[in-house]
Amino acid sequence: MLVLRVDLVTGVLLLAAAVAAYWWWRYRGPGRTSSARRPGGRITGAGRSADARARELRTPLVRIATAAGITTRAEALARRSQIGAEGERYVAQLLAPLTADGWAFLADRRLPRGKANIDLLAISPTGRVYVLDPKKWDRRHRLRVRDGRLWHGEWDVSKRLKPLRYETATVSSLLGVKAIPIAVMVGPMRPGTQLRYDGILLVPAEDICHVLRRLDAQHVPTQRSAHLVDTAERLLPPKTGRTSR
Repeated sequence: MLVLRVDLVTGVLLLAAAVAAYWWWRYRGPGRTSSARRPGGRITGAGRSADARARELRTPLVRIATAAGITTRAEALARRSQIGAEGERYVAQLLAPLTADGWAFLADRRLPRGKANIDLLAISPTGRVYVLDPKKWDRRHRLRVRDGRLWHGEWDVSKRLKPLRYETATVSSLLGVKAIPIAVMVGPMRPGTQLRYDGILLVPAEDICHVLRRLDAQHVPTQRSAHLVDTAERLLPPKTGRTSR
């Protein structure tokens, strides 16, 4: 009986080791790449920190107040974060087809200093870097540039692009490249239109794949794409939790 038990335990351990070895070879073995670089892979992690922020703001007291019909600033901020997360996931879905062409996307990445994060970092097969900032704004009001300011309907929203400039400058410094900032607008821009404001390109979300392909076609290819992805993954870790591999 003792010998039978030992053989059974040994068999289970060998089976577990074989399964572990297979999965290591399948996803981590020689020549394998991370999910950010695997052709046709999903873009994981988009909107994760915005969702976490919404959950953090919705404390039990805030939930009770909301259920009672009482509007609180915390609930308003939570809804804004939730809307932002939805916009990030929507844009990530639109970008997914580019992964089959060799594009890499890193979502929800933490900067070395401060609380800001990069919503989506795109690295093209030619080695060009784009900092993408999805923004889901009310589609009833259109965007326009007037008198050197950015307007969403009758609201001056110029300051809302300031974080994107900081994020782009930080990425450029960390990776040693000139990153390109793009505000990807969900809602307030018609497909086929573009705006430029203070060095930032604003495009409708539905056009983002076309815009990235067009911009990248103007870039002289380099051999640094894989190196840039590795460096970005190391210097810009996930802001919340872990990304899938």
